[in-house]
Amino acid sequence: MVSPRFNSAKTIVITGSSSGIGLATARHFLDKGWQVVATMRDPDDAPSWMADSRVLVLRVDVTDLASLENGVAAAIARFGAIDVMFANAGYGLNGPLEGASEAQMLRQYDVNVFGVARTIQAVAPHMRERGGGTILVTSSIGGRIGMPAAPFYISSKHAVEGLIESARFELQPFGVRLKLIEPGGIRTDFSARSAAWTHHPAYADAIAATRRMAVDLLENMPEPAEVAKVVYAAANDRSSRLRYAAKPGPYLLLYRLLPDRVWRGMIEAALHRAARQTDKSARQATAAPA
Repeated sequence: MVSPRFNSAKTIVITGSSSGIGLATARHFLDKGWQVVATMRDPDDAPSWMADSRVLVLRVDVTDLASLENGVAAAIARFGAIDVMFANAGYGLNGPLEGASEAQMLRQYDVNVFGVARTIQAVAPHMRERGGGTILVTSSIGGRIGMPAAPFYISSKHAVEGLIESARFELQPFGVRLKLIEPGGIRTDFSARSAAWTHHPAYADAIAATRRMAVDLLENMPEPAEVAKVVYAAANDRSSRLRYAAKPGPYLLLYRLLPDRVWRGMIEAALHRAARQTDKSARQATAAPA
C-alpha cells in the first residue's frame, strides 16, 4: 500500500547528496518546500539539517542495482511517490590515458555511466506505473567538449550524453522526461572527495601543469548553489528540453564558434602558462632559505 504524501509536497531523490552539487541541491529543494531523499554511500556524512522530517537520508551505492532499488522502495514507502530522480553521483579520473590501470578505467564507467543506467532502471518502473516523472542526470560541459588530462572522465560524460539522449525516446511515451544538467567548472571538493589521478613518468610535467591550471581556475568558479538553481528549474520544466547548461563559463560558446585549431591553441596556451608558473614556483621553493 502506498503511504500518503507528506503535506502533498513533491519528492526528489538525489544520489551523491553528501557534498557538492548534490548537497546544495538537497538544501535548495528543501528550502523550496519539497520532500528530499538524500542518498549517499555513508549517511554519517549527512549534515545536521538533514534531520528535518521532510528529509530521508539513505545509504545507496550506484554501483549496486539492489541498493538503488531498495532506496527507491524506501523513498516511496516514506513519501508515497517520486516526482524527480536526480542521478548526480559521480567519480572523476584525471591524468594521462597511458597511466590508467584496468581497475581505474572500469570504476570510472561503472560509477558515471552504468551508475546512471542503474539509477534509471531502479526508478523507471515506478514512474511508468504512475504515468509520469522526471529524471535529471548530472553531465558536464565536458560531455560535449574534450579537455586535457581527463580522457576517461570526459569520455564518461560523453557516454552519459548519448545514453540519456537515446533513452529519452523509450520513456517519453510513458510521460517520463529525461534531462541533462551540464555544469561548467564548479567550486566544490570534488577533486578531493570524488576524483583520482592516473600517473605515468612521461607525463609528469603535463600533470603538474594541469593541476596548477585547475587550482587557478577554481578561484573564479561559481558555487554549487548556482547549479542547484538550474536543477530546480529543470525539475519544474515540463517541456521536452534535453540540456540545461549550468554556469558553463565561456568554454562551450567558444568551442562552438572557434575553428578547432584556434580552440586547441587556446587550451595549449593555458597549459603552457600553467607549466611556466609551476616551474617558477618550484625554483622559488628551491631558492628559499631553509
